[in-house]
Amino acid sequence: MTLQRRYKSSLKVLTATFVLVLVAGFDRGSHFIEVVLGESGLFVDIQAANSDHTTPRLLQQVMPGADSFSEKEGEPPVYKAYRTDPASGEKVLIGYAFVTSDFPPEPSGYNGPVDTLIGMNLEGVIVGLEVIYHRESLRYIIGDFFSDEKWYVAQFLGMKATNKFAIGRNGDIDAIAGATISSGAMSRGVRQTVRAVTEAYIKK
Repeated sequence: MTLQRRYKSSLKVLTATFVLVLVAGFDRGSHFIEVVLGESGLFVDIQAANSDHTTPRLLQQVMPGADSFSEKEGEPPVYKAYRTDPASGEKVLIGYAFVTSDFPPEPSGYNGPVDTLIGMNLEGVIVGLEVIYHRESLRYIIGDFFSDEKWYVAQFLGMKATNKFAIGRNGDIDAIAGATISSGAMSRGVRQTVRAVTEAYIKK
């Protein structure tokens, strides 16, 4: 390998390492990050999140099958999720995405509220859910242990406004060990938000 080729190879490795560090340094709920490897090197596309910490990627994550979203609108505020009909090309409403922080008072966890993005279909069923912002103790990490404990978030999928969203032995949600206060706050926030959206948007 020539010196020039070795230099280019090393440069790519260093660039890749820099990108990984850069991506790790950004709060997942605060930026939408896309890394592209092209012929001439690596490119990073960073889009600022909305003020409620949502991004296009997160919205699609909680609303599987949606290919477009409205701006946040309505009362209570929601993002309307649409899927394009391949036959007609028209946008068909398939559900709503919304954030618990838009439904005060938001229950407080151990060190503040747990902002959660929720996707709901037209039958009022939760089809996606992501913790997008919270602080826990001295650890300032977006998502924090909620991101690691996927089983906890998965418990909410399939639930509706009629569920109790209660933590503990007699409830329908198991808390994260060592994080009962924040688990309970998140569950209560999801409950009040889902019930408000169901009341306003889901046909009886």
